[in-house]
Amino acid sequence: MAQEKDNADGDNGVPAAQDPAREVAKAAASSRPVRKSASNDETSTKKDHATPKQRAGGARATRKRTTPVSFVRESADELRKVVWPTATQLRQYFVVVLVFVLLVIAYVSALDLLFGWGLLKIFG
Repeated sequence: MAQEKDNADGDNGVPAAQDPAREVAKAAASSRPVRKSASNDETSTKKDHATPKQRAGGARATRKRTTPVSFVRESADELRKVVWPTATQLRQYFVVVLVFVLLVIAYVSALDLLFGWGLLKIFG
């Protein structure tokens, strides 16, 4: 009986070696990242210098200025890749933008009239 008590976890009577909760806790503890110490041992790599810049030669040396003709040609090529809206989509977008702009105009006009009226009451 005393031997069973020594092997038991306590509450549930399961030996400590067979308790799944303890096994999970041990596995979790062993998988946690370990913080490196601040000691300057030989295995740690300390960055004592700035990161080296790209080599001066590289891709920059081979690039040349873009001429106006090549700029227009490349722009036209990019515009061919654009997915243009259909006529129906264009009308819908136009109506949405027009309504939004009219609402903003009405809001700003109302604020202008309100503040103008208020200033005339206070100072006029």
